[in-house]
Amino acid sequence: MKRLFTVFILFSLVLANFNLSSQKIITIEPEDPFSQGGGQLLLFALGINVTLENSVDIYRVTYTATGSDMMPDTASGLLMLPDDIQGSIPLLVYQHGTTDGRDDVPSELAGAYQLGALFAAKNMAVIAPDLLGMGTSRGFHPYVHAETEATAAVEMMDAVLAWMTENDISWNEQLFLTGYSQGGHSAMALHQYIEEVIPERYEVTASLPMSGPYSISGVMKNIVFTDEPYNFPAYLVYSTRAIKEIYPSLYNHESEMFREPFLPAIEDFISTGNGLFDLNPSIVSTLIQETGTFIPKQIFKDSILNLLENEEDYLFNVALRESDVFDWAPKAPVLMLYCPTDDQVPFENSIIADSVMNLRGAVNTRAEDVSGGRNLDHGDCIVPALNTGVPWLFGFVDSTTPTIPVVNLDMRIYPNPTSDLLYIESPSKIESVALYSIDGSTLYSRAFDAQFAEVNIESLPGGVYAAYIYTSEGITIEKIVIQ
Repeated sequence: MKRLFTVFILFSLVLANFNLSSQKIITIEPEDPFSQGGGQLLLFALGINVTLENSVDIYRVTYTATGSDMMPDTASGLLMLPDDIQGSIPLLVYQHGTTDGRDDVPSELAGAYQLGALFAAKNMAVIAPDLLGMGTSRGFHPYVHAETEATAAVEMMDAVLAWMTENDISWNEQLFLTGYSQGGHSAMALHQYIEEVIPERYEVTASLPMSGPYSISGVMKNIVFTDEPYNFPAYLVYSTRAIKEIYPSLYNHESEMFREPFLPAIEDFISTGNGLFDLNPSIVSTLIQETGTFIPKQIFKDSILNLLENEEDYLFNVALRESDVFDWAPKAPVLMLYCPTDDQVPFENSIIADSVMNLRGAVNTRAEDVSGGRNLDHGDCIVPALNTGVPWLFGFVDSTTPTIPVVNLDMRIYPNPTSDLLYIESPSKIESVALYSIDGSTLYSRAFDAQFAEVNIESLPGGVYAAYIYTSEGITIEKIVIQ
């Protein structure tokens, strides 16, 4: 993290003498809202025991940024706000994971933006940068390049917070960071950048990086040299082309780096920046045809492997070291979550980061295995990571926004599943009942004034619904199945 730091600091000092306000915002356009009921059903489906308080207003944002070539750029992302803001709220930066390409991003309502929306439904302002080379930004995405992951997020924070101030949306100055997979690396890169480069501007409250490749030049590079199969060789192509985006002199054409049989598929991907998830099976298939197995280093030319293994000053190796995010000492709390059987991002990334950070003097940093002894791959690990991480992160939140208390009353709700009538018996007075579908639509809403409610659902289609039961003591949320 050195190439952009000096330029970015000087740029920031110049801008400090001007009132940028939301001039950094180029456009801000509303999208369809993310409903409280739909979000709650998503949590039910994931098995995550967190209750949401709000629906979410969603805005597609474009803003001025510094491109990976250090020239002015227009970047994009998503802003998500609780629909009923009262008082001051925290800010959370949600860094998306590896996606299929430049169009698979939060501003296009993709890139798993819903995970960020869940935090907004818990009374937080959430930004989800698309990152450089994605969305509206120019060039090829500098995949897992720590510095641009950080600066794209910081510049979006600057723009959105200025806009919030102008629109009387109060930030309580708490700042949270999170992300999974590449998003875990991006969240860690952003945390390090804030604490080491711009500590006078922002202070991180807590960060929750999950299953991230923090040791790019160590653990992840070793994947190239292993003689063991690795199912995701396309990541190596993505990372190699990303380094060229930062260091154009690395090579002139992909044929200098990769063996001939793999070039057609690689060139197709690079020409558009889309189709990573099609590139991977193509490379695996070609590896098997050419070599009988899928050992990833065999996509590279022997001359490149020799340089990577033996020349520390080779620009490729320099760039890999610059994107390591494990060798520093966080001041704010960090919880790194992982699964030991992760098939894409080896768990050693988290173990090494935990060890080095604590040796460096980190105050409240730890890595935690969330697998519960189960054989969970990279995709499987996200649900237990969220189950552990989300409540941990919310333990630091100090929101002044008043909310209806969520209570676990000893209610009797029957029959469930049902097809015609649903009965609710409550120890406190039921004031109203609402049912939400999986897409967030309100399909039933009625006021009551008793400890017993009869809900007629004969006209509703079969499916899973979220029942919001408002009582004199607070709200209870239950999953209802209609047959």
